[in-house]
Amino acid sequence: MLYNNSIDEAQKQKTLDELHKSFASLSQEEQKYANIFLHDVQSGNTIIESGKTFRDYITEYQFSAKNNQIHQMAQLLGLDEVKLRKMMNENVTDKNINEYGRFDSLLQSVDKSRAKEYFEKRDNEDIPLFKVNIKVHDLLQRFITSGGFEI
Repeated sequence: MLYNNSIDEAQKQKTLDELHKSFASLSQEEQKYANIFLHDVQSGNTIIESGKTFRDYITEYQFSAKNNQIHQMAQLLGLDEVKLRKMMNENVTDKNINEYGRFDSLLQSVDKSRAKEYFEKRDNEDIPLFKVNIKVHDLLQRFITSGGFEI
């Protein structure tokens, strides 16, 4: 309906309003991606595909965002992205994060100079290497156990 030229602006707005009303059934995170999707539709950055549901687009946007978050973390810290992705896809908690030494293995893959550069830029201060190691540990543990976040 949003791309149908025979429909007036009032009808298009009504359709968008109905979509926004459906937000009550979405989680807070899903609402975030639904808003991004609707903005992309309104600005013409996304083309609606026949057969795809609103929920399909939200899921697609979430999946893409998670992939980007994981890739960005791997790039910032110079770590093994495959190992990080594997941990992100498992049911990792604070209690089992280092089962079979997997977290230690991930930490060992970190490029210490890249990590140091990232934290020094972020915190705007010179940071000794031992503190960088602590910051990497804490950041990665939070990132993995929370399911990822924007950096």
